[in-house]
Order: sequence, then C-alpha cells, then structure tokens
Amino acid sequence: MKKLSLFFALLFLFLSLTPVKAENMTSDSYYLQFGNFNMGSGEFDRTGQFGLTYTLGGTAVGPFGEYGTSQYFIGSGFQYIYQIRQFSFSISKLAIEFGDLTAGIFANDSHTITINTGSAGGYQIYVFEDRPLSLANNLSIRIPNTTCNTTCTKSLAGIWDNPNRDGFGYNVFGNNVANDFINSTYFRPFADNSVGEDMELIMSSPNVAFDETATVTYQVVPSAAQTAGDYQTYVMFVAVPGY
Repeated sequence: MKKLSLFFALLFLFLSLTPVKAENMTSDSYYLQFGNFNMGSGEFDRTGQFGLTYTLGGTAVGPFGEYGTSQYFIGSGFQYIYQIRQFSFSISKLAIEFGDLTAGIFANDSHTITINTGSAGGYQIYVFEDRPLSLANNLSIRIPNTTCNTTCTKSLAGIWDNPNRDGFGYNVFGNNVANDFINSTYFRPFADNSVGEDMELIMSSPNVAFDETATVTYQVVPSAAQTAGDYQTYVMFVAVPGY
C-alpha cells in the first residue's frame, strides 16, 4: 500500500509540471549559455542634433573583461557603457582627370566628400591647393586661378560661365556648404599655399553629422597661348571636429 501511495504521488508531481521554454544563442563562432533577452531595445532616429539608443532589462549587468587590454570585453545590461563613434572624413576618388584641354571649352571633373562627426559636436572642412595648375616639367608655367566672369576671391565665389575667361577653380554643392556657392555656376579660386594663403572654409555645421555629403566640382579652361603639356597640382582638405 505504501508503494501504491508513492506511485500516485510521483505521478501527480509529474503531471503538474509546466513546460519551460528556452532559446540558445549560437553561431559558427560562439555559443552563449544562460542567454538573456532584453525587455526592449532600439534606436531613435538620428536626424537631429543627437541620437538615443536604449535597452531595458538585464540578468547579469556590468562590465566583464577590460576594454582594450584583455581578449574580450562585454558591457552587459543597461547602456551606462557605450562605445564612442569615430570622427571620419572620406573622399570618393583621389585623382581628378580633365583629359585634353582646349582653349574656349570648359573641362570639369568632380568627387564627393563625406563627413561623420561621431561623438564630436559639429565640424568644419577647409580646402587649399599646393600651387596653381602647373606644367609638370616646368612649375613656373601655370594655368592661373580663376577670377570668374568679372571677379571672385578665394573666400567669395562668383559666376564663371564664360569659357573665354581662362583659369582654374572649384564649386561646392551639398549639405551645409558655404553660402556664397549659390548654384552650380558660382566658383572660387583655391587658396594658394605656395604664396602662404590661408586655407578657406567650404563646409561647416555646429551639429552632429551622419553621412553629410557635398560634391566638389573642378573647372579649368586654358588660354589660346597656354603652353602644351601635362599640368598638375595637389588639393588638400582639412576636416576639423567641433566640441
């Protein structure tokens, strides 16, 4: 009778168990035991001055390992530990090619610059040239920097759509560019480092930037008396984070 009573007691316990659901977290390179699912997580839209990410809930919160000095680092739990995004600047291509130049005909080429400020509060982008476009085997022979149709300076763009006005210059179009680049016909001459001119601001913002872009268009036209040959120069961009 004791055996029968024990049998019914065990059967009762077995039948009263409720199912437990679990989830394994695995890939080809890791297996997580005692995995945890957050109550909620996400990221608010980063179209303004700041962005916000969040996680809710956690089982074993805290830092494990040491960032940068051990083989692993885990920041587990609420986001009181958050990695800083890097400031970055990129150029879509590094060589500008005009091909064969002809007097009275504009030659153009362009590339795109992209800025991400990461955790910095804003940015400024400056530009200057090493020297005006110069004959490769005789640097004293140059295509002059543009003076536009009538006048323009390294800090103030002017209309340049007359191909009989020889020279070399640039236009910038895009996010937060200098406001003197009114449209695609407005150009500036470059600040000339060979005579000690200061670099010029072309793009800036006091706000955090995520993939802000601008197109820099280079334009050149030689005079009829320009010496034939290969001409070249170097253009430098300087991206400065704000804090």
